[in-house]
Amino acid sequence: MKFEINEKMEHKIREWDSCKAVDVTGAKFEYSFIPTGIGLVIKVQCDICRRILDLTEDWE
Repeated sequence: MKFEINEKMEHKIREWDSCKAVDVTGAKFEYSFIPTGIGLVIKVQCDICRRILDLTEDWE
């Protein structure tokens, strides 16, 4: 399987992000991709403040 973050998702992440990275790499997000029988659940968690952004598309 191939998991990707598209431009629309990148834009949502930038709008949602309010924390400053605390290490030299600048890494601060954990990306979760969970395949299910009805679609793909995509979540981003901030490693600094622990907030979670759900990027899962609306399921019909």
